[in-house]
Amino acid sequence: MTSPVSPARAPPSLCTTPRTLTGERMPKLPERYAIVVAATPYGADGAVDEVAFRHQLGRLRDAGVAVNLVGPGIGEAFTLSDAERDRVLAIGVEELRGQVPVRAMGREPRTPDEMIRFVRRSEELGVDAVQVYSLDIGHGAKPSLAEMAAYYDAAISATSLPVYLSSHFFIGYTLPIELLVGLAERHQNFVGMNISVMDPKYLASAIRELGYRLEIHCAGVWNAVNVLSLGGTGLMGAEGNVAPRLFADVVRHFVAGDQQSLRTSFDQILGLWAAIDRFGGSVGRGLKPLMNALGLPGGSLRAPLLPIPDDDLDVLLADVKALKIPELQGMSEVIAR
Repeated sequence: MTSPVSPARAPPSLCTTPRTLTGERMPKLPERYAIVVAATPYGADGAVDEVAFRHQLGRLRDAGVAVNLVGPGIGEAFTLSDAERDRVLAIGVEELRGQVPVRAMGREPRTPDEMIRFVRRSEELGVDAVQVYSLDIGHGAKPSLAEMAAYYDAAISATSLPVYLSSHFFIGYTLPIELLVGLAERHQNFVGMNISVMDPKYLASAIRELGYRLEIHCAGVWNAVNVLSLGGTGLMGAEGNVAPRLFADVVRHFVAGDQQSLRTSFDQILGLWAAIDRFGGSVGRGLKPLMNALGLPGGSLRAPLLPIPDDDLDVLLADVKALKIPELQGMSEVIAR
């Protein structure tokens, strides 16, 4: 089903520049960089808070990270109407295009047509790239290898945008390496992977087989040093909404070979992840209240999500303060109760 990998290919360690995005408006990408999945802030009336959202995008832009919009979890993609989704993407393009990479992330689709409509609309709205999520066909079922191949061929072919794929264990399966190799052979606009796994063997295999031709980010900060050391591109996560410069610093210190600074920044980012994961993780139950407590534009949650209780927020805030993350020092602590 898949094309064989050429035996003459250069090893990843000798060919570290992946496919890059093109286009006059697209800022030049460094060889390694961080991605933040942007929070979608809502006002008290439940509508997207455009002022707060632009403020948050400015923080991400100033930190020099790539930005994924309308993602699940902190982006609350499953609560957005099509019109709201389009507006969020349009604002992101206005605020970020030409300065840092701005990408449409979306959510797991139930059908190929759902994803095809999303990638085509994302291209119309002017984002730099689009992510294609794994199929979620419902009731715990998993697509077959042939069904996956047909889905990805259709979705990737539906756009001229650079395409990133997600392989995330939360969906209940990861994408077979042989599938990814075949897709990379068939589609020039398939340029990268966002991989979330607990299995280091899968991560190492993906970078070994595909890292010389694709950008590979870990979706999950716990794998940041692993993915960078193995020749991958960087890290991606929602925690960067709180501390985007810390996300960028992990990559910067790694590239500079500054082991002491890397150890410090990686320890802080793991601590931030652990604190947030304890209280709702990337879906925002604790993350958004934490942002609000720090004077950042987190905004409200939408049903069915509910913010964590005040006592839990106090613990979360204390845990994050104890990390002494430089960009959070001296920030306001006016907690919106």
